[in-house]
Amino acid sequence: MIGKPRPELRRQLIRLALAGVAARFRRAGRALGAGLFAGYAWAALLVLGVFAWTLVAVLPTLSARWTLIGAAGRALTRWTRTPFSVHGIENLPEDRRVCVLVSNHASYLDGCVLSAALQRPLAFVAKAELEGQFVAGIFLRRPGAHFVERFEKEKGIEDARRIAQALSAPSAIVYFPEGTLTRIPGLLPFHMGAFTAAAEAGVPVIPIAIRGTRSVLRSESAYPRRGAISVVVGPPIETGARTPDQADAVWTRALDLRAKARAFILQHCGEPDLEGEQSPL
Repeated sequence: MIGKPRPELRRQLIRLALAGVAARFRRAGRALGAGLFAGYAWAALLVLGVFAWTLVAVLPTLSARWTLIGAAGRALTRWTRTPFSVHGIENLPEDRRVCVLVSNHASYLDGCVLSAALQRPLAFVAKAELEGQFVAGIFLRRPGAHFVERFEKEKGIEDARRIAQALSAPSAIVYFPEGTLTRIPGLLPFHMGAFTAAAEAGVPVIPIAIRGTRSVLRSESAYPRRGAISVVVGPPIETGARTPDQADAVWTRALDLRAKARAFILQHCGEPDLEGEQSPL
């Protein structure tokens, strides 16, 4: 009869309608699963964070604090079933030799990831604004962080020299030489502080590439997602003989250290090069 769909057409319309309903249910299921994971991840982070912060505040020795911090970081990856791999750990000095570690900075998780991966005391270089905060300040000061000024160039030079002097004691100082993090994937230009400190102290620079943390927790986001995280530790980049009285030589060596470290990190971080997008201070 005219105006009535044929049985075959009617069945096709029913199948299309059912397919659309199924697709909506799948999207809703994925969204629900992602939301449940985000809530669980924050609950795990809260439990481990409160536990770690409390013990870091009261434990008497630096080694005990770092043992706890590393264990908490590894527990977080296990609790959230996050695939976590570390490559090149043999490139770290076994004798706790003084060195500067430099890493890309893609997420607020990066400090936790490095602590879990490297399993040794680290002295992070953090922005000066955090020193006065109650929660972050205590959690950074107790494990031996160094605080630097990011926006005043002359103060930044003083900070680099102060950290170079601190490198005379057995330590591994960690810099995020991009100086900030963004939502946009890509490796930003590197500031010179880490490399100037290493060149003045005559200690090696060890590049470290972190991959996957930006996908798991982006900057300015409170919504963690499932994803794999990997850390690749590069071979030491030697600085050469220490000649602090030769400013030009120190600067030349620092530039060479920056170029080599950045090339390694760019090769292994899995993100594009943003060198031309933004200039460092």
